[in-house]
Amino acid sequence: MKRHIRQILGLSGFAAVCMAAGMGLSYGWQVRAQEEKPVTVDPKGLDRMPPIAEVAEALNPTVVSITNTSYVRQRPFMDPFSGGNGFFDFFFGPGGPTHPRIPESGGAEEREISGGSGVIISPDGEILTNYHVVANDGNTANTLQVKTSDGRTFTGKVLGKDKELDIALVKINADHLPFAKLGNSDKLKVGEWVVAIGNPLGLEHTVTQGIISAKGRHLDTGISSFLQTDAAINRGNSGGPLLNLRGEVIGINTAINPAGQNIGFAVPISAVNRILGDLRAGKPVSRGYLGVVPQELDSVFQQALGVKQGVVVGAVEPGQAAAKAGIHHQDVITSVDGKAVNSPEDLVSAISTRRAGDTVKLGIFRNGKSLTIPVVLGDRKAIEEGQNGGPGSGRDSQSGHEGSGFDLNRAYGFTVGSLDPANRHQYGIASDRRGVVVVSVDPRSPAANRNLQVGLVITEVNGQEVRSVAEFDAAVQKAGGKPLLLYVQAPQGTLRLTLAIPKR
Repeated sequence: MKRHIRQILGLSGFAAVCMAAGMGLSYGWQVRAQEEKPVTVDPKGLDRMPPIAEVAEALNPTVVSITNTSYVRQRPFMDPFSGGNGFFDFFFGPGGPTHPRIPESGGAEEREISGGSGVIISPDGEILTNYHVVANDGNTANTLQVKTSDGRTFTGKVLGKDKELDIALVKINADHLPFAKLGNSDKLKVGEWVVAIGNPLGLEHTVTQGIISAKGRHLDTGISSFLQTDAAINRGNSGGPLLNLRGEVIGINTAINPAGQNIGFAVPISAVNRILGDLRAGKPVSRGYLGVVPQELDSVFQQALGVKQGVVVGAVEPGQAAAKAGIHHQDVITSVDGKAVNSPEDLVSAISTRRAGDTVKLGIFRNGKSLTIPVVLGDRKAIEEGQNGGPGSGRDSQSGHEGSGFDLNRAYGFTVGSLDPANRHQYGIASDRRGVVVVSVDPRSPAANRNLQVGLVITEVNGQEVRSVAEFDAAVQKAGGKPLLLYVQAPQGTLRLTLAIPKR
């Protein structure tokens, strides 16, 4: 009997082990299956097309055509071979055929006509459009003619304008006009359907459709928050609305990339909403200014600074908002008012949407610690224009690197020299510069890839000030083979920058 019981218990134990093993294998297969499952989407509304026709029919009456007429004085003389005549250059290229000669004794005025689109945003005739649609580059005042969808024409008056954002607010004397609702571009998702309405190439009330291709595009205007769309946009679409499928304006079409196809850009309406009060009041647009040189936190900076997310402060402009608040170069800005920033474009966009005088709280990572620093923003108009100075271009200094046996070129791909009179003369270095000068850069080195150039003056290494080659050597050796954070100055002018140089 006992033997029988032992057999039963043994078999039960074996079965339990098998079941556990089986469950474990099953669980392992399940985990692998879940890990390797492809990304899919549960689509909704595949049984019907987007309501493009409904959006076009409802919003067409809110779109207007704008004609801008100005008068410019002809240039007194045009060199036949210098180019510059738009009509001839367009068809034949610069310099040919021979341009007409205009007498030097005062050229006559000629009329220039340009145009674009706009969208009505109030029943009493407020119209959003692009700055460049209504700009006056002539010698006399320009006139704006606004044509509505029902064929009526009005004289338009510019209430306010913002050249940097390429936005203007125009007013016509009319009542009870159909008008569009302004949406929220901050909530847009890449891939959403959009509709563009405008007057491309003189073809009034043309409707095109597409999707949001990207957000936060940078167009070298200083404002880095443009929407990209593949909805067809051509000349004449400028100033027209970009609409979502609810018929709300989520952008003002402003630019195209002529080198590509269906690559258009629109000013996000959320950026317009922030300045609409200034435009209505006819006041200059107030836009915040931080006063830093933002740099991408790439892998080399991440390794050197010990942080994975944010924007590197490459330099701080003396006397501006960041300097007054105690922001240092080589700080990493991780957030603005609690919202993470991950690129220089993010930072520029976040700051430029604030007004001068606003206080923002910057999340800062410095020397392994997280800080929150309030900054009272300056005015963007305080940006210094025409900064001069640049890297020297002379031949390598004969002084070379006066180190103590350490091969800087082999380790990092460049050499430095002292700021003696010969080097100052050779590289055109101002007398107020202190540090060491870059005298050679191996074109195949990481230093060259990071844009270190001959003639730049290195004033700090990893946050440590250097005034001589010996101090530079000591700072480099102290780095122990880790990336070098070099704070550099141009030989002349105010240009400063932080460069992260990895070891070869």
